[in-house]
Amino acid sequence: RYVVKLPHQQQQQQPLSSSAAASMESSVRRPRGRPPGSKNKPKPPVLLTQEPSSIMSPYILQVPSGNDVVEAINRFCRRKSIGVCVLSGSGSVANVTLRQPSPAAPGSTITFHGKFDLLSVSAAFLPPPVSNFFTVSLAGPQGQIIGGFVAGPLISAGTVYVVAASFNNPSYHRLPAASVESKEEEGQSPPVSGGGGESMYSCHMGGSDVLWAPTARAPPPY
Repeated sequence: RYVVKLPHQQQQQQPLSSSAAASMESSVRRPRGRPPGSKNKPKPPVLLTQEPSSIMSPYILQVPSGNDVVEAINRFCRRKSIGVCVLSGSGSVANVTLRQPSPAAPGSTITFHGKFDLLSVSAAFLPPPVSNFFTVSLAGPQGQIIGGFVAGPLISAGTVYVVAASFNNPSYHRLPAASVESKEEEGQSPPVSGGGGESMYSCHMGGSDVLWAPTARAPPPY
């Protein structure tokens, strides 16, 4: 057996020319801009882990017949520990007691007996120390219209529906008096009231202004 050892041949690497190196670098370099078709790729859906809290919560309250509407709403607010603003109401009530807007006898009340339909309701039930109010406009069976601040039980003569809303996280602000505000802005002492002028909110109505009862007309002769 013959073993022939061949001589080691060293391969010499030829240096690349500048043009070949530039062409190789341009082929390896990543092209600029977006690849074609990238804008048409579907985007993943945005998932909301928590729904945003609403600012206002609406309520539709149903008061059965024979119950005090004002007391029923008041109990609902105490049970929920919330304050509500009554927006509207529908139904009929009986034996309404309203506050008498008379300057001669402030704080006096007047009671209307009978069945009345609710035309409008404006009320607010807020946590203390804010005072509550309840005003109504009612229509009588003969077309008379009465209205004012409710000063007693408002008994439902049928099913009464009340639409109310509560505002989440309300903020209370105590506004300064007009005299104090003008004193801070102008640096002058508040004027002393002499009782000569009448405020735009100080107009009083007589006791007869609570009830507007049209005169019943006789049927025309035939």
